[in-house]
Amino acid sequence: MDERTDEELLAASVEGENSAFDKLVERHAAGVYSFVLRLVGDSREAEDITQDIFLKVWQSRKKYDIHASRFKTWMFRIARNTTIDYLRKKKYAVFSEFDDAEGTNSITDTLADSELLPDEAFAAHETAEEVRTALLTLSPKYREVIALHYTNHMTLEDISRVLQESHNTVKSRHRRALLALRAALLPTRT
Repeated sequence: MDERTDEELLAASVEGENSAFDKLVERHAAGVYSFVLRLVGDSREAEDITQDIFLKVWQSRKKYDIHASRFKTWMFRIARNTTIDYLRKKKYAVFSEFDDAEGTNSITDTLADSELLPDEAFAAHETAEEVRTALLTLSPKYREVIALHYTNHMTLEDISRVLQESHNTVKSRHRRALLALRAALLPTRT
């Protein structure tokens, strides 16, 4: 296994070592695919988009600035933008008319929270399929925060860099995404 950092592998690929880029793809393909799948919900579409993402990373590799961000953050920014472009073309991107420019929602942010905690809601459901189906009911901006945080183990600070949003906006989206996910997972109470 190659012990070089992502940044070192990318630099080597810029210098002509094509196998270095192959190692980057091996290292990150599963995480990128998982992120895209959570946003689009279709495995074939996710595969195609993932290929497009790595093609864009390859084409843009000389533009990468090691001083501006980590490679993983830069790559996921490309992944996010490529996926959003795809969703816009497919007209899947539905955003709430109650959200303002900062991503705050005047209705959901003022509701009292008397339900189970998110981890309790996850524990209440035994299959990953139920969670995956529930994730697809969330808007794309919420799915991307959930996918980056829980699937790709990125901090909210790193996610704010990927999304090019403020840290508080990402924290707010994370909270609202968990609330929406919990609502989708819990059976309707009578």
